[in-house]
Amino acid sequence: MEPSFVVSGSSDRTIRIWSESEKLLSFEGVGNLRLFVEVFKFLSYKEVVRIARVNKQFYEASFHSEVRKPVFRETKVLEGHTCSVMSLAVSKAQKVLVSSSADFTIRVWSLVTGEETQVLKGHSGPVLSVAVSSDAEFVVSGSEDRTLRMWSLTSGQTSRFFERHSAPVHSLAISSNEKYFVSGSDDGTLRLWSLVTGGLLRVLEGHFCSVKSVVISKSGLYIVSGSEDCTVRVWSLATGEQVKVIREHGWFVNSVSISSDDQFLVSVTRDPVIRVWSLTSGEITQVLEGHKGVVFSVSFSSDGKYLVSGGNFRDCSVRVWDLATGQQIQELKGHTSHVRSVSLV
Repeated sequence: MEPSFVVSGSSDRTIRIWSESEKLLSFEGVGNLRLFVEVFKFLSYKEVVRIARVNKQFYEASFHSEVRKPVFRETKVLEGHTCSVMSLAVSKAQKVLVSSSADFTIRVWSLVTGEETQVLKGHSGPVLSVAVSSDAEFVVSGSEDRTLRMWSLTSGQTSRFFERHSAPVHSLAISSNEKYFVSGSDDGTLRLWSLVTGGLLRVLEGHFCSVKSVVISKSGLYIVSGSEDCTVRVWSLATGEQVKVIREHGWFVNSVSISSDDQFLVSVTRDPVIRVWSLTSGEITQVLEGHKGVVFSVSFSSDGKYLVSGGNFRDCSVRVWDLATGQQIQELKGHTSHVRSVSLV
């Protein structure tokens, strides 16, 4: 299976890519050998073999894959934005990363080389959210200028304008069948749009403060939103009806995500805690603690086994969590300010 990677965008204006080590290898002592190395968790096969050649003596070694958890190492730092990086989106199939920033631009990057390939300009305010199609043919963006745009990555130009929200647009999500996208705004509404016609399909009302985060379930059944009204709400995509409200947050909800099997959702607020909920019952199932301050962003891995989260200036860290145990398995350091967007793909 192709290795996973973590991407993170920060108020320090950088994007960091953390790639998964190819394999975990064990080097076991054999016979009466006294000198051996037990586990090299961050080394490739060639690196282990090189270390095994101590004093030009060759030691027998057995290498085997373990039942392993992902281990990530920083491999690229992408620089180009001149203000905070607000949002990231990835087309893993096409190895394309898209970022949006408070510098009013959207930038397109190669995940292979780390090079910036396009700069999309047109918004008249900070671009707060961005989403990309799986084939990297188009991007949708939402801005503090209250507008929504679709961009062709072939031409690098705006290919469609959508009706304005009445306030800044904070979050976007494209459905897995790429027929719809949803936007969340400071006007307290979610809006569901057709990507085929560009038309507004429905307005989802229920929040009474800014909608900071929206996601669409992989199944296409649900929309989940998080708001400054301290609630997480679950909506039917088909009907627009609100099917569940989670009110047990004491702070603004900064970010939400939903597992690929529609079983769990996760939320983070202006405290250091990550909360995992049963989508069916609305009951909390796990509380993950480790960040030192506000958690700005959170996302499930594509297989639903892990979470990745981004903290504020108090730790500037990206953290990876194992949902089977509820334990943090890695803290990724490198950013020097708030981590505003994270993804594990």
